[in-house]
Amino acid sequence: MDDKCSDISDFLNQVETHMKTKILILALITLVTINSAQAEEQQPSGVYLIDIILYRPLGFVATLTGSAVFVAISPLTAFAAISPPHDAFEKTADLLIVKPGKYTFDRPLGVYYPDEDGEYRRH
Repeated sequence: MDDKCSDISDFLNQVETHMKTKILILALITLVTINSAQAEEQQPSGVYLIDIILYRPLGFVATLTGSAVFVAISPLTAFAAISPPHDAFEKTADLLIVKPGKYTFDRPLGVYYPDEDGEYRRH
């Protein structure tokens, strides 16, 4: 029994080390890309670093959580869509999946707020 626990523990340690390595490589690649783009952008590098380390992962978690919540409440959304204007699914999906997804994957680095039309653009 102890041998199986030891094997599982070793495997989990290897997975953790592998994930840390991948995250470090991704962060380094992103920082190199940021440094080349920063020459034309002229924003402090801390803005990009905070965006990469904090806001992008939080947006990703929000997108995944929103997707799970959307699936979980879809029966209730179906009842809400019975009465006019019949757009409960679209509104719910936009709020729980599309907006966090755009914030995470579609907006430029360092841009935190959308324009009046709801798009993330650099000014």
